[in-house]
Amino acid sequence: MTNDSRQALDAHLKELILLAQQHSHATKGRRTALSQLVNVIWQSGKLCRPHKGQFQLAYEDIYEEAVQNLFFYLCRDDNIHNYNPERGEVMAWVNMLLTKRFFPEAIPKNIGKPNEINLESSHLENLSSSESVSLFEQVRQYIESDPDRIFTRKHIKERPEANFQAIARRRYSGVSWQDISTEWGIGITRLHNFYRRCLKKFAPQIRENIQTTNC
Repeated sequence: MTNDSRQALDAHLKELILLAQQHSHATKGRRTALSQLVNVIWQSGKLCRPHKGQFQLAYEDIYEEAVQNLFFYLCRDDNIHNYNPERGEVMAWVNMLLTKRFFPEAIPKNIGKPNEINLESSHLENLSSSESVSLFEQVRQYIESDPDRIFTRKHIKERPEANFQAIARRRYSGVSWQDISTEWGIGITRLHNFYRRCLKKFAPQIRENIQTTNC
């Protein structure tokens, strides 16, 4: 990125932040400005990748969760007022939050004991290590079979193709949230929130099925 394009990006981001700050919390004007801000940040390709090369197969899951939590932070409450233009460019502030806060916070949530299953914390897609293949396969097969047809019936409003089974299938096949979002034209945040709510809702039933199978 040239210096001119970098300055243009920063000016655009500052304009969106100022617009969001001018609207009251929870108003349509603020939501619109923050949504545009998040989209511009994501599309800019200027989000840093902290500790790249570490954490092996878990890195992408850590990074995706960190970025999503960063975006949640920017859009939540009055956090956007924490940006001070006198202290630097918008991307410098955003990348500082990602590196110093949200990436470190995401690490312990995505790296645990090899045989640990924590469906409430959305670790379903992280169970594919060699030591957990049997357990992973049981979860996968149960979601695929969907004997009570509950996983296909639970879908994002007015988007039946974006049901829990379809999303879970893509996640445990290694498809990124960004690719799922692009495929269906549904925002990453919306997809991610729906998926986590479903995992929390279905976790007891999935766990009970696995325990029954193992008896």
